[in-house]
Amino acid sequence: MTRISGQSMVRLRAGFLVLAALAYLSFVVGRWTATLFSLGFLWAAAIGIVVALLLALAASRLDRVAYLIIAGVVMLFGAFSAYDFARGPIDFSQGTATVLALVAALFLGAAFWDFANLLREFRAWAESRH
Repeated sequence: MTRISGQSMVRLRAGFLVLAALAYLSFVVGRWTATLFSLGFLWAAAIGIVVALLLALAASRLDRVAYLIIAGVVMLFGAFSAYDFARGPIDFSQGTATVLALVAALFLGAAFWDFANLLREFRAWAESRH
């Protein structure tokens, strides 16, 4: 594999996966909350940014079991959101919406798995510095 600064290209792409999943979740929660309270686009963006910061902070401080439970709930929420959007506003067939929901769930699951690995690597690096 091609190396960049001691890290493989796979690690670079995995970091983008975590960032994309965080952006997706923040967008969905921000838009949903703003719509629920009849707020505008700027409020949705602000809520999304706050959610992203809180998610990153909270996920970095969880133990393994709590992290897996939360990852499962977020995966289900993401899959439901993708399915609901595909069936409602876009009006895709049930099969297509299900496939899109599964893709969203797999995408989020991979992002959670990678984030856990990134945290593990960061903690090992921080402990080796002492």
